[in-house]
Amino acid sequence: MVTTVAPPRTRIAALAVRARNVVGSGLVPCTSAVPDWLARLDQLEHLAAVPAAVRRAALARLDDDTVCDLLVLSYLRHGTPYALWADMPSGFIEDVLGLRTWARLRTVLDATVGHPRVVAPACFGSGFRRHTAPLLALWHVAVRRDLDAMAVILGPNREIVDYARQVLPRLAEQAGLPREPAVHCMTTGTDPGDQFALAGLYTPSALVIATDAGRFHPVQGAAVDHALDERARLVAIGVPEPTPRTWFEELARRATSRTIPVAVSDLPSVTGEELGPCTSCPAEHGAHSPTLHLPDARWAARQIAAYGPTHPLVVTRIHAGFPGPVAVDAT
Repeated sequence: MVTTVAPPRTRIAALAVRARNVVGSGLVPCTSAVPDWLARLDQLEHLAAVPAAVRRAALARLDDDTVCDLLVLSYLRHGTPYALWADMPSGFIEDVLGLRTWARLRTVLDATVGHPRVVAPACFGSGFRRHTAPLLALWHVAVRRDLDAMAVILGPNREIVDYARQVLPRLAEQAGLPREPAVHCMTTGTDPGDQFALAGLYTPSALVIATDAGRFHPVQGAAVDHALDERARLVAIGVPEPTPRTWFEELARRATSRTIPVAVSDLPSVTGEELGPCTSCPAEHGAHSPTLHLPDARWAARQIAAYGPTHPLVVTRIHAGFPGPVAVDAT
């Protein structure tokens, strides 16, 4: 969940701000001005080549001055101090934004690196459709050179898009990112001709995030399809509708899509994963885990008993499935 109370800035976020200030002030105008730059450059290239988990562990062991030098080199060479997180959205969200993730969320986030079309149908009450889009958008624009990347959050209505607009500046400020990141939040209409409403978004470095995708009208879905070429990336997130043949379901059926459902059984309230204390509620509510706000196994069992295991509402709202058979990723 996205917090309403700002936590302390993370170590990596603070060091990245320091690195940008060092370069911006002119103290280190070029690579060779970094102390012991040849060794640091080798270290940066080595870290970029190792698996993400190994890289994060190595950065955690290094002292602040060394990490800052590495981020300065990253900024000078790649135009961003966050290039080491380009292949691990979940690591960026934890290390820079300071938010806790969980196993299935990490699977969806990190799938966006290697798959140009990721479809994440989610169960009712998971918060996936609201919270995931701003996090992915900030990662995408932060790990790339300024002006080289763009993220677009598309929603079927103003409510979901306005939420993203409100959350993005707060998350960016907390992490020390530009307060107005290169993220566009948009809706499209459902009238004939609106399928071309996003025609101006052609760019090979775009990440398009269709949030609350289960509610997309066919014309809105066609607008998303029209805006994408073979190089741009798409992540579609939402609660499936119990009615068949929606655009979201059709997208999940495509051979080019990697579909990763987020069922009630995948939530931390069922798996027992630790999320730390809830920071979304007022202090007078007392200390509690964010899992208190998520559906759990008992709630799922009650719905299955009430409707039956094959009822469309059970298939979609509990198991994050679609009315018809769809090839999904069970990992």
